[in-house]
Amino acid sequence: MSAMSYKPNSKLSVPIVISILLHLILIIILGYRAIQDDNANYGSINGQSIDAIMVDPSVMTEQYQRQLQAQTSQQKADKQKQQQLENQAKELQEKQLAEQQRLKDLEKERLKIAEQQKQQEAEKAAAEKAAAEKAAAEKAAAEKAAADKAAAEKAAAEKAAAEKAAAEKAAAEKAAAEKAAAEKAAAQKAAAEKAAAEKAAAEKAAAEKAAAEKAAAEKAAAEKAAAQKASAEKAAAEKAAAEKAAADKAAAEKAAAEKAAAEKAAAQKAAAEKAKQAKNDKALNDLLGGLTSSGAPSTSNAQGATASRKGVSDGELDKYKSLVQNAISNKFINPPNVYSGQHCVLQIQIAPDGLLLNVISKGGDDALCREALAATKLAVIPRPANNLYNEVKNMTLEFQPK
Repeated sequence: MSAMSYKPNSKLSVPIVISILLHLILIIILGYRAIQDDNANYGSINGQSIDAIMVDPSVMTEQYQRQLQAQTSQQKADKQKQQQLENQAKELQEKQLAEQQRLKDLEKERLKIAEQQKQQEAEKAAAEKAAAEKAAAEKAAAEKAAADKAAAEKAAAEKAAAEKAAAEKAAAEKAAAEKAAAEKAAAQKAAAEKAAAEKAAAEKAAAEKAAAEKAAAEKAAAEKAAAQKASAEKAAAEKAAAEKAAADKAAAEKAAAEKAAAEKAAAQKAAAEKAKQAKNDKALNDLLGGLTSSGAPSTSNAQGATASRKGVSDGELDKYKSLVQNAISNKFINPPNVYSGQHCVLQIQIAPDGLLLNVISKGGDDALCREALAATKLAVIPRPANNLYNEVKNMTLEFQPK
């Protein structure tokens, strides 16, 4: 990391110093050999000539300028690519934050509607309970009034019948008395006493029967009202339990969604740091490779530094697939970790702007694949770079739930 912090002039001065030292060594060696040859052939007619190599400063300057321009162009290209990747990451983060805020707003609205429905149902249950109690009271009062009326009518009928019978009997007795007053005086008195006793017994039996029927009716009405009240209370308790279970389930789903969002943010941060470290390592390797060469970089090395897929490196491709994996994971809900250790191979087709055109499963756990397909159709897939689209427009992704 410290080598990356040097200024461009300090990085270029090292190759220049090395080149000057090599030229000086070459000049010393050639001068030494020339002196040796002169001493060996001094006075000889057949002395050999020495070819000297002149170092042109203009050639060295031109070579230095070419190397400086090549390194400046490479740094500019690397800086543009880094800026483009940072802009894409920032745009994706903004989209994800907006999506998370939208989901939170939807959840708040859903909870508000659920609370209103719960309040309305409670008011409705209270109204129904009051209406049921009122109806039961009215019914009991009506049954009591009917029983009282029936008892009164029955008593009146019995009294009228008794009076009629007494009148008829009196007429008969009067006729008999007129026929044989003296003989039947004692018999009439006994018969009158007997009739009075029978009438009293009949009236008493009728009164007891009416009282028993009234008590039985009141008891039946009380038991019916108690049964209706117990049924209403049981229904209210079951409803409250169901509402509490639904609220607990909603809270669990919300907690799972927040956990998935936190894990996603951590994964994105780790991926960004990993990509930055890989880029720094690559730049350091390129710099060390340039220091070990005595001239301009060769054509084969320049081609090796470029991407293998028409300008797309494996790191960029893996980073984009990781972003797609995170986008799908944001829509995949797995609270109890049912699918831990499972995987599903997805074949995804997207448009240049990231719009999902088609997705199918190519293997893996069937249940997981069904959930992964549904999550992919809901996911917001990030827009790929222009030079990356041809490599990812029909991508194969191995999805594993986090």
